[in-house]
Amino acid sequence: MLSTTTLSSVLHSINDMQPPFIERDLNVYIDRIWQTYFSDIQPVNEVRIGYCYPWKTRLGVIRMTVDESLSFIGINSLLQMAKVPECVLVTTIAHELVHYVHGFGSPRPRICQHPHANGVVDNELEKRSLGKQLSHCNDWIDREWYPFYDNQRDAGWVSWLSARYSSRRGRGSC
Repeated sequence: MLSTTTLSSVLHSINDMQPPFIERDLNVYIDRIWQTYFSDIQPVNEVRIGYCYPWKTRLGVIRMTVDESLSFIGINSLLQMAKVPECVLVTTIAHELVHYVHGFGSPRPRICQHPHANGVVDNELEKRSLGKQLSHCNDWIDREWYPFYDNQRDAGWVSWLSARYSSRRGRGSC
């Protein structure tokens, strides 16, 4: 039988292992962002969103199925962590929606040959009143992202999230 002190320390160590996440429901975010900033754009296929692999150099990705029936937006799983400002998540989702609007990862016609040509994504975000969020996001990424990522890797969360999201690949996720 465990003593109260031993039980308390075991429970404390288990609680320490819980990921430092906050509830960031991506479906709520994409709906709010689409209604607020992209209301002039109607989706031409199904658009889904989910957390993916915790990449070091990528915050999001958009892909389309071969039959063009589905576009999937994958968000770096580290963006659900409490230490990441909400503006980073919002800007990342909006960034991927700009790609969708511009015909990358969607059946819409492409407006340019390359997805980031001449700062087209940032210009679109500013045009859609997301310039201030973009600026805060870029500042945080420039100052904090790599040390944050390294800390999460050292704490084991990158490995844990990699295993969690890599195992989903077979089911149509990232």
